[in-house]
Amino acid sequence: MKDERIKIVSSSWAHHVLKKNMCQDVEELWCLALGPSLDLIAIQMIFRGTVDACLVHPRDIFRFACLQNASQLIIAHNHPSGDLTPSKQDIEFTHRMIKLGQMMEILVLDHLILTKKHYLSLVESGLLDL
Repeated sequence: MKDERIKIVSSSWAHHVLKKNMCQDVEELWCLALGPSLDLIAIQMIFRGTVDACLVHPRDIFRFACLQNASQLIIAHNHPSGDLTPSKQDIEFTHRMIKLGQMMEILVLDHLILTKKHYLSLVESGLLDL
């Protein structure tokens, strides 16, 4: 029997996988742990916050990645307000995560913001220098 792994080959596919899991009432931060061929190793909610905030610490994200033996990550969080606009903190946090990932040799491929119906990829929107 062939091993059927899910490959995350685009931000729309990552959104498809994530939208089934995220709560829409409070902010949550989720991570997709990926192997070198973009195979999905694991998906996990790292933090759950309030209706408009989610305190996040990088060590918990990278602990998850290391425990899963991931070589790549996609980070995602939702905006229960329905507004896809990334905050200044969202962009700064993502830049910090990319730098930390480079130091640890775990690539942070993207950061998605999700609402009930739509998503925004920070990479595809040109908000990150990758």
